[in-house]
Amino acid sequence: MRFIPSRLSVRLLLATIGAVLLVFGAWRLILQPDPRDALRAADRLYASGRYHVALAAYLPLAEKLPGAQLRVGMLRALRGEANDAERALRSAMEQGLATADYHLALLYLGQSLAVDNRTALAADTWRLLEDCRSPAACVYRGPGRVLAGELALRQGEYAVAEAAFRRALNEPLAAEWAAVAQYRLDLLGNAAALAAPVTVNPLSLQIAPLLPAIGAGPEQLAVLRDLPVAQRAQALGEFYLSLGFYGLAEAEFAQVDPAGPAARSAAVYAAYTRWRAGDAQGGLARLEALVAADPGDPQARTLLALAYLTVNAGDAAAAEIDVVARLTPGAADVQLAWASWYAAQRDYAAAALAYQQALGLAEPAEQGRYALLGAQFHLTTTYALCDEGLPMAEIAAAALPANSAALTTLAASRYACAQFAPAVEAARAAQAAGAGADATYYLGAALAALGDTAPAREQFIRAADLAPASLWRERSELALSYLP
Repeated sequence: MRFIPSRLSVRLLLATIGAVLLVFGAWRLILQPDPRDALRAADRLYASGRYHVALAAYLPLAEKLPGAQLRVGMLRALRGEANDAERALRSAMEQGLATADYHLALLYLGQSLAVDNRTALAADTWRLLEDCRSPAACVYRGPGRVLAGELALRQGEYAVAEAAFRRALNEPLAAEWAAVAQYRLDLLGNAAALAAPVTVNPLSLQIAPLLPAIGAGPEQLAVLRDLPVAQRAQALGEFYLSLGFYGLAEAEFAQVDPAGPAARSAAVYAAYTRWRAGDAQGGLARLEALVAADPGDPQARTLLALAYLTVNAGDAAAAEIDVVARLTPGAADVQLAWASWYAAQRDYAAAALAYQQALGLAEPAEQGRYALLGAQFHLTTTYALCDEGLPMAEIAAAALPANSAALTTLAASRYACAQFAPAVEAARAAQAAGAGADATYYLGAALAALGDTAPAREQFIRAADLAPASLWRERSELALSYLP
């Protein structure tokens, strides 16, 4: 007898099936990957400085989440890809961001514009951070003022820079950002006490890559400030010159006592500073006047020769070096000057010989420095790199065993000369001495040449992360594309 279900049993069956489907659908929703989980995982990569891997993680999410598009723009900015960074950041802002994220985008957009030399637009962009209206967004106002101050400082707008740094210190800043603002004010000769309390910003990891690097500057400046008055202005001028703050350097040189023993040196440095600041003709004219006033000054003539080289006045530069050679016979620096002159004429054989002669004339304590200069010449030009450059790099590294530049040059030279295992050794020593992305790249390249693919990949990625806006990142990513 055939079973015929009743209406009740049919209803129960349908209800059971519906419940099962609802539960199954709910479990599918629960188990389905949440893009925000992937975003948080990528954020952890970014916060740990693993920018290369983080970018690959953000890109698939960018079409779904404005926050991921924002992070793509931030990373593009760090990589120096100004147009791509601006496009991604503006796209994220147009899609709709929370107020705090919108201000984070403004901070990075301003930095990307500044690096791209669109300085006025960068300053205008950071100015938008002033209208933050919520505590979550206002955490970026102080760092924005620091970055605006940095931009003004680099442009020689010292009053604008000072105002920006002072206003930054009126904001709750993380300690590292406050230290930058205080140091810059001290550079400007107007140190200020911290006005607002130092805070621990929970978002500081997102903006840490934008923090201006100051290195040992505060300690060096403190030492210079403690020098006797008669030495202080000259020393500070040279310090500012080394930092590229030409207006500050000139102001210090102008304070050197015109009747004191450092007056002549200060005048020469001031002329050189004017030339370095971009006023080639003005700097040349001042150096020429100094040489005319004291024809026996080798320092002024050497700087004048260097200035002539930069404006392609080779004959005039050679004439000055000839005079310096007569004034200081047997000086190693004269041979360095000739090496620069020959290199400018593309006469690499003569330049290499001049570097060898400079090394032979150098005092024992200075031989490492001269060998390093010669090795770097051979590495840059690749002229006689393995026959002459590599031995110079070996001398430099032996004389300067803790010098990261010497060890990196040795690693690069060994790699170029197919000495891969010794190149690995030198690159690791350079890393231990504090070298950057260049040594890490050469370590990866040497490991790859030895067939150690996995550690090579790790080093290339590390090099890309250490200097995301550099040639080393580009070279590392190209090398990664060739690895099996």
